Amino acid sequence: MGAVRERAPALVSGNSTRLLLLFALLPLGAFFTVLWFGPMFYTLVMSFFTDPLGSAQFTGFGNYLDVLTGDTFPFYLWNSVLFAVSTTVLSLVVGLGFSLVVNEQLRGRQGLRTLMIVPYLLPTVVVVFLWTLMLDQNLGLLNQALVEMGIISSPIAFFSTPGLAMPSVITASVWKWGSFAFFIILANLQAIPDAYYERAQVQGASPWQQFRDITFPNLRGAILLILLVRGIWMFNKFDIIWLTTRGGPINLTTTLPIRVYDLAIRSGAFGSATALSGIMFAILAVTGVLYFTVMEPEAEVKD
Repeated sequence: MGAVRERAPALVSGNSTRLLLLFALLPLGAFFTVLWFGPMFYTLVMSFFTDPLGSAQFTGFGNYLDVLTGDTFPFYLWNSVLFAVSTTVLSLVVGLGFSLVVNEQLRGRQGLRTLMIVPYLLPTVVVVFLWTLMLDQNLGLLNQALVEMGIISSPIAFFSTPGLAMPSVITASVWKWGSFAFFIILANLQAIPDAYYERAQVQGASPWQQFRDITFPNLRGAILLILLVRGIWMFNKFDIIWLTTRGGPINLTTTLPIRVYDLAIRSGAFGSATALSGIMFAILAVTGVLYFTVMEPEAEVKD
């Protein structure tokens, strides 16, 4: 009996802890339900109707089939993949290059570190204004410099020229979001013990060998994180493309998010727009599963 009486307070204490934890998690659960699961479920339901905001008629997977079998879907998907992959990889290269420079004991590296954060802190609309002004056909500094150097004979409209629109948007995006990769990689670089490099130098390892055998293996987890997170963000990116090109010229910069906007707002085809949103979600979900299956980022944490 005495043993039972001694355990009772612990049992009560355990129940109190569970109740306290439950009450603490309720607001978080309500938040995700209202602002995340609710809209996702509503969008999923809308995708099964031809006119979900009007005389809704159930069509099953008809909207999905119409989108997937349309002539334009592969083109817009390619634009999305091109933009996401190019921006992510180039941002990674820029961030890696500048982080390696700042990590060295060089004069002015603190100033460079400060400058690297400025583009990331600027609102996207400000970045778009700066790049639109710099690449403007009449007032742009780049056009003036290229004409004066004799590289081009007449100014170029970068954001409205078919062969230059997508590279121009990608360049502006890399300038803004390259800092994301820079600070993540720099933090990981500074966590590598100096003793590793000192030992490698004693053994006669070249700078390239040190990077290959010490730096890169220790940065693998950070690089994989950047590729996943930045890739998802850029695949879903809408604002910088819309503000610079509106998806033009001739839809050459129209990505899947821009296409969703066109279908929903411009065409009023909310059923097709929500179906395309569902397809985008499925693409990213499959990509995420493949990432965790093939890359095994959890192995980096265990190591």
